[in-house]
Amino acid sequence: MQVLKIFELFLLQPLVWLGLLRSYLTAKRRVKSERQHFQSAINPQLVEVHHFLVDGLLGVLMTIISLALGLVVAPIWVVIYEVVAAISLIIIPGALVPVTAFGLSWLVYWIMSPELTTVGGALQRHGVAMTSMSGNLVVNGLLLLAIVLAATAVLLRHYDYEGRSPQLQPDQRGKRLVRYQWQQLLVLPVGVLVPGDWLHATISWWPVFMVGERSFSILLLPLLVGTSVRVYKQLPQIAWRQLAARYGWVTLASVLVAIIARFAVLSPQWLLALMGLIVVLTWGILAQHRYHDRHQQFRYSDTEQGVRVIGLRPHTPADKLNLDLGDIILECNRQPVNTEAEFYAALLKSPTYVHLKVRNRQQELIITETAIYNGAPHELGIVLFTDQED
Repeated sequence: MQVLKIFELFLLQPLVWLGLLRSYLTAKRRVKSERQHFQSAINPQLVEVHHFLVDGLLGVLMTIISLALGLVVAPIWVVIYEVVAAISLIIIPGALVPVTAFGLSWLVYWIMSPELTTVGGALQRHGVAMTSMSGNLVVNGLLLLAIVLAATAVLLRHYDYEGRSPQLQPDQRGKRLVRYQWQQLLVLPVGVLVPGDWLHATISWWPVFMVGERSFSILLLPLLVGTSVRVYKQLPQIAWRQLAARYGWVTLASVLVAIIARFAVLSPQWLLALMGLIVVLTWGILAQHRYHDRHQQFRYSDTEQGVRVIGLRPHTPADKLNLDLGDIILECNRQPVNTEAEFYAALLKSPTYVHLKVRNRQQELIITETAIYNGAPHELGIVLFTDQED
């Protein structure tokens, strides 16, 4: 029963609902854009909301890891973190939300410490409640940051097939280009220890347990994880896997720094500087991702010869055609095609089967074919540039 009450308190925290609202708005905006530019939604399901609700179960694993490590956080830091994370959900771009909010929360916590900053001392003299920071507390923060990074890597790798919804982006000359965006935020319920009877004094029924001579409470911390990244020239699935691997390396760096700091005698200021370095490294891998994508030769652009594949609807006959984003269909049912209208006209020549001649991204010619729904060529599942009106 007490476990359910702890979970109920987690659901009452505003950050959870702000995260859900942002995921909902992201999903609705994607579906609206798909219907506006491609007549129908490529994936009409609100998958971003589905992942937010279902993948919160990842917090169970993270809670086991956190409690096994005995991660202790200060109650004042929890409040600061939730306020900063809630504000960041509104004003900061999605790619930098989780790590930026996490780093800023520790910066604010440091500023409010009278032992470490003159600002904290001045606030204390004016009667403002201050914080107390120790090296062990910051080490726990480094491990929590590793959890944020690891969870993001898991999401990118597990959902590498997501983020294949084309978004039209005309260039300076008006030529139609396409970009792809992977965007997912979660609020994970990660169990942490809160020292003292702070929670119990506020909520009388809150369970308190003793470890030696110290008392602790368990709190489900709403930990913000995820990112928002784009590609203009790479295959989305490959790009997301590469980015997941980089997140994994930064996770390892955060863990190694925490382990070294656990045995080294470092001041809280040095530990905060190391945490800031991990945050900067995360920004760096996102910048490197953008730089690498920008310097690729390929572009998802409209083409004069054939029709370019810019989207593949899931669970349609297109799944069996061995096509990929960026491929150019030169012939459909042995008829040359150069527009969307010509493509669907050629499909109607054979209402139950499709035969395609395709030039892939490696400039190789391939032949592919499959059965299609009788009398429903538009349900083939291939998304092309729509024909421009004269």
